[in-house]
Amino acid sequence: MNEEEKYRFDLNGYLVLEDVLGAEELAAVNSALDGHGLWEGENKHDFRLLKQYNPFIANAGPLHETERPVRDLLAHPKVLPYLEELLGADLRYDEGQVLFARKGAGALVLHNGNTPWEYPPLSYQVREGQIYAGHLIVAFCLTDALADQGGFAVVPGSHKSHFPMPDEYAAWEKTGDFVSRVPVKAGSVVLFADTATHGSWPWAADFERRVVFCRYTAGMVQHTSPAPVPEDTDFDDWTPVERRLLRPPFAWHQENDGGFKERQRTSVRTEEGWVMSEYAQQIIPSAEATARDAAEDIAGERG
Repeated sequence: MNEEEKYRFDLNGYLVLEDVLGAEELAAVNSALDGHGLWEGENKHDFRLLKQYNPFIANAGPLHETERPVRDLLAHPKVLPYLEELLGADLRYDEGQVLFARKGAGALVLHNGNTPWEYPPLSYQVREGQIYAGHLIVAFCLTDALADQGGFAVVPGSHKSHFPMPDEYAAWEKTGDFVSRVPVKAGSVVLFADTATHGSWPWAADFERRVVFCRYTAGMVQHTSPAPVPEDTDFDDWTPVERRLLRPPFAWHQENDGGFKERQRTSVRTEEGWVMSEYAQQIIPSAEATARDAAEDIAGERG
């Protein structure tokens, strides 16, 4: 994340990353989603979770149970460096789905924001030049969503707001220039903090809107239950990085074995790409533990 990107993300609460998906990759993902049959009342891809809010918009998933190449997006190598910088190396994938929309879908209510502070672990903070975002959303745009077509709506700066949004604003009963249109080209990604107030403008284009949403948290945080894990599926082709992302939330583990050890699994980036590594940090035992261990050693020698 360069200094310009860091500035814009901290300023607005979102960032547009262009050309994340190449032409072939984009075509492959779209091809895998073609023929879903949702508008005809069918579910030809057998999505286990399906939310159809009205006849013109639907969320389908869960993403980690879909076939590749759709499933590939949850650990996309062009997005992982941003996620690690903003969430820490112990980040985890929390949930994901595919959004399908067609003309008539209407606006999605504006929701979330820094205030009220309902979910402290998902807050947005900056300390000594480091951004700490508890919950990030990555929107892979599979189709264009230009300014006159609708799509992503956001209230810039709301990830740091100190007052709740008025109800009439959230319901689009009263609007103004505080809500931004974010035009994107197919293949682009919108990376945004969940604490930024966001929603969707009414979809006005004649073609189907498609977006794959992937949500990520810090490793010890869970936003969605149950946590997605590889064991939910029959797939045996998970990569080490995907398995690292698809693990339940965790706490640091302590072992009383000559002192306390804290273990975490993190990802590191090498010349060969992203790999999983493990490390252990030795914690200095307390005086009581040292005295106890010494007494046990003496007792053992006498025995």
